[in-house]
Amino acid sequence: MKFSQILTASLFAASTAFALPQGENVIEARATCPDQRRAVPWYRAFNAKAVDHFYTTDQGEINNAVANLGYASEGIAALIFNRPQPGTVPFYRDFNSQKTDHFYTTNLQESNKAIQTGGYTAEGITGWIYPDSSCRGTVPLFRLFNPTGVDHFYTTNADERNNALQNGYNNEGIAGYVIPFRVQS
Repeated sequence: MKFSQILTASLFAASTAFALPQGENVIEARATCPDQRRAVPWYRAFNAKAVDHFYTTDQGEINNAVANLGYASEGIAALIFNRPQPGTVPFYRDFNSQKTDHFYTTNLQESNKAIQTGGYTAEGITGWIYPDSSCRGTVPLFRLFNPTGVDHFYTTNADERNNALQNGYNNEGIAGYVIPFRVQS
């Protein structure tokens, strides 16, 4: 009887130890998620004549695009980081002036290919985003492309994504994960 109680207790302790995440792993996982209060607005604008969506964390740059380059402000697309943070990756911005298309990707090889073979010019890093959904409070940033209008479009809104898909855009998956922008009331 005593042996079976010890065996049962040992098996329970062993199964519990394997089922629960270990303390140092939990701390490490939390350490890779930066303080989301450091995130900044990622502004979105659209030029209907050129059929181009434009995104930036620089308010002066978005104001110039609206005032001088034919873009209309569409508000804040999401919140991202304007400096590297633990657990984030660069979000590269490229531009094709012949087709008036801004292209954003976390994949440096994809960016380089767009530059080498697609007529794009590197415009640097627009910000830093999460490569996956491991940080709490993040949402997917959907990437779409309209081959007719030659326009890359990014949104966190599933309804907006679905509407774009019904209007000539192709689904290119998830660009990364971002912090959703919520209007404070």
